Amino acid sequence: MPLPEGWGICLACEMLMARAQMDKAPHERGLDEYPQEWQEDFQRFSALIENLAAHYGDDVLIRIFDPRSLQGLWKSIRYGVHRYPTFIFEKSEKIGGWDEAALIHATQSWLRKRETRPS
Repeated sequence: MPLPEGWGICLACEMLMARAQMDKAPHERGLDEYPQEWQEDFQRFSALIENLAAHYGDDVLIRIFDPRSLQGLWKSIRYGVHRYPTFIFEKSEKIGGWDEAALIHATQSWLRKRETRPS
């Protein structure tokens, strides 16, 4: 699933503009230039990430890498990612695709493992 490259202006300005309802959110800008299927995938991905962030809060750090960026390409090669989206836990376990139940299960399993590790 490709993501739009243009993420907008500085974060402080983005927040001010969004709160003042002066413009579309950064992730919505330019989205209409992509095919409908990609737009739907992006909306689905955004909703999934927002749900995970709302559910787990500060317990989980979510990082998003665009596979077209140098860092995203490197991580795709390093972790053997061949389909998107793919979620990677502790540099080892991978969950690929849209199976939200599998993703939640893996996240909860990862949190349990983290709690039992000695500090």
